[in-house]
Amino acid sequence: MIDIRLLEQLDAFSSLGTLSSAAEYLHTSQPALSRSMKQLEDYLGLTLFIRSRNHLALNETGKKAAEYAHQLLLSAEDFEQRIRAYDRSLHTISAGFCAPVPQMVLTPVFSAYFSGMTLAFDMKDDSDFKDQLLSHHYQLAVLHEDPSDARFTAKKIGHEELFISLVPQHPLAERKLLSLNDLNGLTILLLQDIGFWARMHREKTPDSQYLRQQDRSSFREIARNSPYPIFSSSYYLNRGNDSLGRISIPLADPEARTEYYLVCLASEKEKYADLFRQLGPETIS
Repeated sequence: MIDIRLLEQLDAFSSLGTLSSAAEYLHTSQPALSRSMKQLEDYLGLTLFIRSRNHLALNETGKKAAEYAHQLLLSAEDFEQRIRAYDRSLHTISAGFCAPVPQMVLTPVFSAYFSGMTLAFDMKDDSDFKDQLLSHHYQLAVLHEDPSDARFTAKKIGHEELFISLVPQHPLAERKLLSLNDLNGLTILLLQDIGFWARMHREKTPDSQYLRQQDRSSFREIARNSPYPIFSSSYYLNRGNDSLGRISIPLADPEARTEYYLVCLASEKEKYADLFRQLGPETIS
């Protein structure tokens, strides 16, 4: 079996073009690298290099060998990543959440269901969540759209609507319904980490100035003592929370309403069947 280090050295030489550059990149000496290239030729029983005084270059066979070596190294890297991800999946449940409310609601559910395992959660825009599932970086994900893809199993687990919450003195506070266009250009207080909702804000209110806060308690304190509009979630409003003495007005835009779907790979449907059965279309509401 060929030593993969020889292929790494061949790939470095092919990429960098000179023995000195490849040796520096590999943290070795030029004589040691030269001996390794001769060792590779001896192993294959082929001549891969054109040698002249103080110069080494790949011949046509060497160039093809370097091409194959590069492909093999990529495959080896992919193998390593896949087997590490698989081993991690035996001991760790990694999940991606597309918004704060699903993460808050499902964290205790996941903690109970996967008792004794390590939990690793991300909360961010879900634009790459399907790729993350396919690569086994995530075992589960909550998306704000049904993936509608045979490679995945998905179940609707709830919905959420956004409201704009205004102090009673605000000029828009008497309106019964507002649109995101009505808010465009206003200065709005906003939590920093809100997953896919941030994309909606960027696209629909490009002229608004957002005062972003990382910490939720600081956000609430500023909201309680400032006139800036804030976005509120139907999840909290339905429970009598998050009003902060403000008037919460629904937003007419379809982008201000979403459904949530718990998703896993179709090949792992049975593995998480009990968890999916625990959750229903009103788990988040």
